Amino acid sequence: MNRGSIIAAALLALAATLPATAALAQDSALQQGEFEGVPYLTGGVSLDEREQLFFTAADYNLKLVFAEKGGSYLSDTEVVVTRRDGRKVLELIAQGPFVFARLPAGDYRVAVTNAGKQQLRDAKLPAKGQREFAFYW
Repeated sequence: MNRGSIIAAALLALAATLPATAALAQDSALQQGEFEGVPYLTGGVSLDEREQLFFTAADYNLKLVFAEKGGSYLSDTEVVVTRRDGRKVLELIAQGPFVFARLPAGDYRVAVTNAGKQQLRDAKLPAKGQREFAFYW
């Protein structure tokens, strides 16, 4: 290996150790937040935002996608996630067509509302991996 290859390999190894959220440090309209200790990320209106979201996707076990039946993405969707006992564990207004959240493994009810029309899904979330739910209006 020449010196340039060694430096490139070292830089790649260093980049792999950085937290995935470092990608969000760029100027972005992504909304990163927390509700009752549950971290979430929402956005994805632009291509740059979608790339940033998918860079961090593995950090979250719940992925929600919102679109019209014709395929156009939607934003401003109200999201409420509750445990089976009805306790609210996540509430937000999606700033784009994607929401990623990291919840403890377990059973949940996901309620999403767009333009006054609500949809419900039951979700069994894993400790590792990710469940994806797409909602169409």
